[in-house]
Amino acid sequence: MHTEEEKFYTAIGVAACVLGTIILYFIITMIRHQRRNILFYKNRIGAEISTLENERKRIATDLHDELGPLLSTVRIQINHLSSLSEADKMIVSSANKHIDDILTKTREISYNLLPNTLVRKGLFKAVEEYLVKLRDVHKLQIIFHNEADVDVEKEKEINIYRIIQEIIHNTIKHAKATKLIIEFKKQDDMLLLTTADNGLGFDFQAKMDMQIGLGLMNLQSRAEMLNSKFNYITEAGKGTVYTFEIPLNEAV
Repeated sequence: MHTEEEKFYTAIGVAACVLGTIILYFIITMIRHQRRNILFYKNRIGAEISTLENERKRIATDLHDELGPLLSTVRIQINHLSSLSEADKMIVSSANKHIDDILTKTREISYNLLPNTLVRKGLFKAVEEYLVKLRDVHKLQIIFHNEADVDVEKEKEINIYRIIQEIIHNTIKHAKATKLIIEFKKQDDMLLLTTADNGLGFDFQAKMDMQIGLGLMNLQSRAEMLNSKFNYITEAGKGTVYTFEIPLNEAV
């Protein structure tokens, strides 16, 4: 009888081992599958963002190198017209004003697509310059604090810059805020980006579930490209706080 019990428990043990092995194999397979999906998703998002940035760069270059000089040439040509009547002179003057306005707008669009300061002087100077330009256009009070004396990889700078642009755009367009605080800090090997506004706030998850928050999805996509932790605190009527923990020593 004792031998029969041993066989019984041995069979149970073998069965448990086999079952455990099958479950472990299933779990490992699921984890590998999930990792492949995450990697595929990140690569796809990365390719889309890279394509978008390259297209922005191309358009910015075309605006700066082709359209700008062409408009300047047109202005020079019409200003060299002779034998103009008073009515013609008024038309030329009006045309000059329109051309100047178009040139200004062209420079603004080119700058927004690819700020020269970002390329030449880096992220923090580019953000400062961008905020100065906004003060002349929007009533939103933007307070900028930079306590991070760090070098940021060029590949990361553009994504961080786009995140700030997106947050400012959302704040102006949707939040109805009067104040926005943007802050950089360094913590260990992390660059911490925090923004806080005093606007209306919103239901973040509801917008994501309904797929109506394109700006929010852009923030998440950019954060994923930076391998950044992305958190938010928002509530209707109490404003919105975004935080990004961006690793400094990881390749994008």
